[in-house]
Amino acid sequence: MTAYTSFTELKIGQIFPDPAARFDVTEASVDAYLGATEDSAEIYRKKDGPRPAPPTLAAVYMLDALSHLRNPPGGIHTKQSFVFHQPAYVGDTLSTQARILETYVKKGRNYVVMEIVTHNQKNALVTTGVITRIWGKEA
Repeated sequence: MTAYTSFTELKIGQIFPDPAARFDVTEASVDAYLGATEDSAEIYRKKDGPRPAPPTLAAVYMLDALSHLRNPPGGIHTKQSFVFHQPAYVGDTLSTQARILETYVKKGRNYVVMEIVTHNQKNALVTTGVITRIWGKEA
């Protein structure tokens, strides 16, 4: 078995991971994200009531789901878009899965288009997105 997923193994409609990747939204994860991005918006630092996470934390909680398809070396993340349906809050447990929408070859490079879907612990939709990657070169 190779250390990566071959482009020919990818199937339209394939959903991964199963079970979904889980991410606990904690004070520490939100604080670390705010520090790394130098985001100083007060709304994400609330101490009274539910504390929302920045919507762009999606770039973090989707990573574990995407890591289940082991991209060969040299892959490039080319495009992404997200729709934020409702905020994630500190204390939420998020579940993320991806589905392969399309694979194609353009100018000799393999492309993969994936849909990413995240729900919270109440099964409410938090984020959907589409990501396009150039698949790495296979040896």
